[in-house]
Amino acid sequence: MTGVRVFLTGLVLALPALASAQQVDRLAEPFRKWDLGGGLGIRFGERDDAVVPAGNWMAEGSRYWTPHFKTSIAVTTAGQSTSYGYSHDPRAEFSTYSERRTSPSAYGFTAGYQFFDNEFVHPYVTAGARFASAHDIITVQSNKFPYESVITSTPEKLEVRPVVGGGFKSYFDNGQAFMRSEVLIAVGPNGARNVVLQVGWGVDF
Repeated sequence: MTGVRVFLTGLVLALPALASAQQVDRLAEPFRKWDLGGGLGIRFGERDDAVVPAGNWMAEGSRYWTPHFKTSIAVTTAGQSTSYGYSHDPRAEFSTYSERRTSPSAYGFTAGYQFFDNEFVHPYVTAGARFASAHDIITVQSNKFPYESVITSTPEKLEVRPVVGGGFKSYFDNGQAFMRSEVLIAVGPNGARNVVLQVGWGVDF
């Protein structure tokens, strides 16, 4: 009986140490440092945007520097034409039509912070910028016969849009594959803001 008491007493004294060791082991476990995914985005707003189209496909890769903080690089579709100027007066000698054309791809860089340590849903916030090259096509057309046109193109320049937002990253049973939904606000020229809803999927590794 005395031996049993000694064993039980030792077990009770050892349990906190075992629990503490297990907690240290969990904290020491390496976290998955990369994720790779894709998705699509839909823009909601009153104004067209040269960098953020009405709809786009996206591929994104991320590097986790801690279990919560990561940086990401994204490539999205962006090629589009945005009309922004038309001047026509029948009494004038010429009419002018202007449009902005964006390169086929846009790029983004963001930093994000993911909350909590559960394995199902992780809310997160993100901030960064998207950018794409664009140039203007200006067409000047005569208003009198023979209606000749002169088309000029400006040099390409970089268009940048700051973005901020947040969302949720939801893991499947294996703890690696995930789905993601987020809302971003892209700030355009003169403070114009567009809301972008993005949904995607990917895997941690």
